[in-house]
Amino acid sequence: MTTARHGSGLLTAEPADGWQDYEKAVGPDAARQDAEAFHAGVHRAGWTHIFPPPLFSLSFADELANAARSVMDLLYSIPQRVFGGDVAAWMSFQGIPEEDAALLLRTHSERAVVTAHQFARPDFLLTEEGLRIVEVNVSAPMGGMMTHDPYVRQFRTSGYHRFLRRLGYETTAPDMTAIWGKAFRSLVRQAPVERRPVVFEAIADENDMNTGRRAFEELVGSFGFDCVSGMVQDLDIRDDGVFHQGRHIDVVFTMYTWLETRRFVPPETTIALSDADAAGLVDFVGPPTAALYNSKSNLEILTSPAFSGYFTAAEREFVDVYLPRTFRLTDETLAEALSGQSELVLKPASEYGGRGIVFGPSVSRGEWTQAVTAAAYGAGHVCQQLLARPWRCPGVDATGRRRDYHVCLGPLVFGSEYAGTLVRWADTESGNRVINVKQGAEAGGLLTASPARR
Repeated sequence: MTTARHGSGLLTAEPADGWQDYEKAVGPDAARQDAEAFHAGVHRAGWTHIFPPPLFSLSFADELANAARSVMDLLYSIPQRVFGGDVAAWMSFQGIPEEDAALLLRTHSERAVVTAHQFARPDFLLTEEGLRIVEVNVSAPMGGMMTHDPYVRQFRTSGYHRFLRRLGYETTAPDMTAIWGKAFRSLVRQAPVERRPVVFEAIADENDMNTGRRAFEELVGSFGFDCVSGMVQDLDIRDDGVFHQGRHIDVVFTMYTWLETRRFVPPETTIALSDADAAGLVDFVGPPTAALYNSKSNLEILTSPAFSGYFTAAEREFVDVYLPRTFRLTDETLAEALSGQSELVLKPASEYGGRGIVFGPSVSRGEWTQAVTAAAYGAGHVCQQLLARPWRCPGVDATGRRRDYHVCLGPLVFGSEYAGTLVRWADTESGNRVINVKQGAEAGGLLTASPARR
């Protein structure tokens, strides 16, 4: 750990106050107009974007990327390293209900594992002690995938970006689209020669059909694929291929989570797609296997002394630095969860969007007791050590006022490559301890700044 141990060192030292200098140089009205133009150019319904962006050092971005790749390597090694490849034992550890386990086991394969390993985003909270990993997301549809590159492109059209360049600073970010495309194309085994291959953007919840699909269409289109969207339940899965409204589908890309699979998708549809993939009739990108890696219960394996023997000394040191202790909430650990209220956070093991999270210090004793007791005897939950000293990042709100923010960074790892980072932050005075867009956080892409090379 280097710069991450000191809050101010996270930001590039020289242009850390670049926005204030920019306002002085062009005047507050011009700066405000620049911000308004940025927000208009990057507008996305339901999202509020960060501007001006915080500018991080190259060394910090390198640390973040290395930590992201390292934790994914550890996570991907768990089923073989700890369970000897026994997927049923792994699911039993996670407490997966019998019906769900049957579907996961039926659709599990080596190719499903390879596919699951292509798309991930560990989430890091910035604290006064450094980066801390609070969860790991493994799923084909990934938050931030459609945010990062448009955000970076729009920033590079801003007057603020031109101002920084005149000062001699270069702002950089990975080409997420190119890296995603490399991972995606690695899963496409063969393409037709007589026509452009077709990607089916599969939707599980009919309410999602009303949302704009243009960004994904443009993304896959840039790699030579046509794209159509529709309900996964409407696919015609046959012995000679997969079709939608008579059109031959080459790739089915799931734009839904495991929870949506359980809620909306008939198991026979998921099984049929997995079988069609195994037969080489379609490339099924988004098999349920990803859900096994996505569970927060895996963090217990990484952080519990009971499993330390499965890891090397260097790996244990990495875990000690970056991961807070996490344990499954069961009847055996209920007493510890109850007594540790002031130091714990209760989380659903497989939810997303910040749903169902309870911070021990933020609720009454009775509320905590009720929540953890219900969780211990219900669906899978974990308790995680509370990170008590989140870093306060200086920034500017939409009205131009200087504020402090708590920051969550989500580095995207596609294949084994770092592809850029989704930045989310929440005003420290908002009372919002869950830093998630669905919970009101602002979002952007991580940019580094450094003196331009001569």
